[in-house]
Amino acid sequence: MAATLDRAVDAHAHVFSADAPAVAGARYRPSYGANVNDWRRLWEGAGITHGVVVQPSFFGTDNREMLDTIAADPEHLRGVAVLDPLVDAATLERFSSLGVRALRLNLRGVEDYRTYATPRWRDFYDRIAEFGWHAEVFVDLGRLPEIEPAFTGSAIPIVFDHFGSAGAEKRSLAATFDAVSRLASTGPVWAKMSAPYRHAGSHPRELAARWLDAVGPANVLWGSDWPWTGHEAGRDYGRLREELDDWVDPRVVRAALWDNAARLYGFT
Repeated sequence: MAATLDRAVDAHAHVFSADAPAVAGARYRPSYGANVNDWRRLWEGAGITHGVVVQPSFFGTDNREMLDTIAADPEHLRGVAVLDPLVDAATLERFSSLGVRALRLNLRGVEDYRTYATPRWRDFYDRIAEFGWHAEVFVDLGRLPEIEPAFTGSAIPIVFDHFGSAGAEKRSLAATFDAVSRLASTGPVWAKMSAPYRHAGSHPRELAARWLDAVGPANVLWGSDWPWTGHEAGRDYGRLREELDDWVDPRVVRAALWDNAARLYGFT
């Protein structure tokens, strides 16, 4: 049975309607909708009280559904946006006021990560860091080292989704955590312990231990990845929450579910 806390954050879920069109070139578009109320109905059984809505890749920079969702309950919800690096300051201020706390870089399927290390993007990281935002990064399996140059020397906190897509292969693991250690030596680096099923063969308990060694227990989070797009079959929200207790000790569970998440996303 999962440990019970007074407050806990699901730091990674997606909300989207069934009929809003996907952005041109989207890799996929679910045929169903993911309603915020459906997500929240799952919270009670898992002890969750707060959540972070992550902009889905198939809506691109059209953040309206995510913004509407978090604006409806600013006490319990925060957002992660997808934005063009040339977005103006007024937009960033508005997004911050509505509860956005991060920029999402979904790099799955992106051929060349070097784009995100160009001056245009590095200037953007500096701009959003002034708002107290972090960069949330989702990479292809084993490709975390390729994004390292984008953030080398940057002050912006980095959160790597889904265990950093480190995988299970020894060479990939070594390269991933060498890059994480270098980044963590100069600035805040975080990991979401979530969605191990997105890289078959990985061992979440081992990955959790590697991340704790690399960034410490104050820089890990948990997310459900609801509604598990592309991996819906057989998922159980409560069981996913309970798995965290199998990966780390109770002190880290408490830190990941509330202390760390509240600090990063500004929950009180």
